[in-house]
Amino acid sequence: MVGLVVASHGRLADELVATARQIVGDLPRVATLSVDPQSGPDEIRAQLKSAVKSVDDGEGVLVFADLIGGSPCTQSLSLCQQARIEVLTGVNLPMLLKASSLRGQVPLVELAHQLAQYGQKHITCASELLRARAPAA
Repeated sequence: MVGLVVASHGRLADELVATARQIVGDLPRVATLSVDPQSGPDEIRAQLKSAVKSVDDGEGVLVFADLIGGSPCTQSLSLCQQARIEVLTGVNLPMLLKASSLRGQVPLVELAHQLAQYGQKHITCASELLRARAPAA
């Protein structure tokens, strides 16, 4: 099973995983990394390396990062040469929930692509959908 690491600034990673667990139950092989503003690149990279190692069973690890170009993303990318890692940015709850059901079914690279599309698909202006369905006055 592909391991998952959710890495973010502040406590976003912890809260996303906690919320996902409330919805779907146990999430095996999932680790979080909450980056402290005082942490340097070497410390973040070491923490990511440890998190990746803790969830990798040989099928690879998908790292969800909050922002492209942010420390969780850049330090995860720096590990791609050392381990079988894919990095997705812009993590959101729908992506994480879908990952819990897909990761035992598809290989790492395909999983990353499917989740990127799924996450984008579930970003919508819900109020616009409501207005579109409302009868004309």
